[in-house]
Amino acid sequence: MRIFFFILMIMLSFLSGILWAQELTDSMNSASQGSIYSNASRLFMEGKYQSTVDELDNLEVSLKKHPVRNKSDLAFMYYWKGICFNRLQEFNKAIVSFRKSLDMEYAPLDINYEYGQALFASEKYLEARVQFRESFEKKFKRGVSLYYVAYISKELGEFERARSFYKSISKLSDEEAKEVRQASELQIAEMYLEQVEKREDPFSSIESVVIPQYEKSLKIDQESTLAPVIQDKITKLQKKYDLVMFQLRNGRPTLIPPHFLRFSQEFGLDTNVTFSPAETTISKSKQKSLYSRSDFMGRYTFYVRDFFSISPELRFNFTHYFNRVPEIYRNDNMLFAPALRTSYEHTLWQKPASFLMDYDYNEAKRDVNAEKKLEFNSRTHTFMIGERFNYFSSGESVLRLRHRKLESYLDGSDSTLTSFVFEHVKPIEMNTLLFFLSYDRMRVDTDAFNTNALTLRGDLIFARIRDWFTPSLGLSTTLTDPINARAARGRELLINPSLRVAKTFKKSWRANLKYDYQKNNSKDQENFAYKKSIFALEVEYLF
Repeated sequence: MRIFFFILMIMLSFLSGILWAQELTDSMNSASQGSIYSNASRLFMEGKYQSTVDELDNLEVSLKKHPVRNKSDLAFMYYWKGICFNRLQEFNKAIVSFRKSLDMEYAPLDINYEYGQALFASEKYLEARVQFRESFEKKFKRGVSLYYVAYISKELGEFERARSFYKSISKLSDEEAKEVRQASELQIAEMYLEQVEKREDPFSSIESVVIPQYEKSLKIDQESTLAPVIQDKITKLQKKYDLVMFQLRNGRPTLIPPHFLRFSQEFGLDTNVTFSPAETTISKSKQKSLYSRSDFMGRYTFYVRDFFSISPELRFNFTHYFNRVPEIYRNDNMLFAPALRTSYEHTLWQKPASFLMDYDYNEAKRDVNAEKKLEFNSRTHTFMIGERFNYFSSGESVLRLRHRKLESYLDGSDSTLTSFVFEHVKPIEMNTLLFFLSYDRMRVDTDAFNTNALTLRGDLIFARIRDWFTPSLGLSTTLTDPINARAARGRELLINPSLRVAKTFKKSWRANLKYDYQKNNSKDQENFAYKKSIFALEVEYLF
């Protein structure tokens, strides 16, 4: 960690140099107004620091012929050479040059800061601290200067003084402290940890003092280069002191964090809006419409020791169509869907496995009567048991048995649906293949609409391309057998190819471009056959 913070100091020095480089350049431009400095100024502004030093060495020979008369020029030249030596990381030479400049009573605003950096890099900490304190008093780069003072105090074993200096950084203005505020809070956490771990029982203090201080540092800027280091430190402490359970008894990792919150907003175009009020008929508008869909989903997973988890879940969804003709706007809908998901962890074939039990409640409201108001459309209760296992050479599989009971607003359209589902996720080098197979047996109160259906779907999610976007392709086919209306409808085939392109922004934002094509073939052209395309853009935020 000490090596890391030494590197951090060098980075701060570099960044600081960038931030005030214009001031320094202005000084050198002023110097160049005198003909003797014009060549040195040009070399310096081109970043040719060694050539600048060589030029200044030649000037020094001339200036020393009359040292009293040229005292101010000599002092300025030593200061300038010190700057160059710092940029060349020849710190011992920089120290000599800055000392000569100060001895000649030349003290520009930044000299103590630059001199302090050279001393610090040469591990002359006591002298460096004096220079950084002087820089702070002169109000030059107060935040970084104070950070150096605090860090040096810590290195000298003066922990109380160091902590006091680090805390003083938080009292500075945002502009003065922005470069080092997160690093200073992290250093306070490091000192707390060092002291707490010397105790016989550090557990309670690690949980109540140390980790909260690391988290305080992390919250300052979760996108910074320091953020992964801080998060890694928190995770290691949580593991070391068993503050968070990281894996279950069969080796399956726990969810960290245990919560999942997602909000998405989708805007799209549906070329043929269809309405299926009770899964017994499909009414086609034969018209297109733009639509918007807002979706919120939240879940929290609780762990009962290391073998059982329970996850309450809530989803809310609202869809609005912009083509306000009755055939279209009766599709406006709202969905309320809480669920409870549980998992019992065990092993199967000496590999991690989970026994799954879920309950889903789903209540949908639609403008079913085209009256521009949402009314009850349907209500479902779904029970599921399943097994997640690792049997094949690669990838994870899930078997599910699902039973759903639907209550419809239409008399005679209540139904039950029993499904047998198989899913498999298979990594293929850097890509991922998702396979889905479902057999669905639906029985409706009006038995003319009873069906058996077989759905087969595959999705290939490609590796991220050029660290920019992630494409995926999907194809789904559903073969439906209307067992009591086969003569009128025949066996129906729904074909649904799809394309997705996803782009992640920072950590929490993701945009998805979507395309879906659906074509349902049926002998009953009026009630069940249709085709359409859906184009959409979805923006997600993950909390």
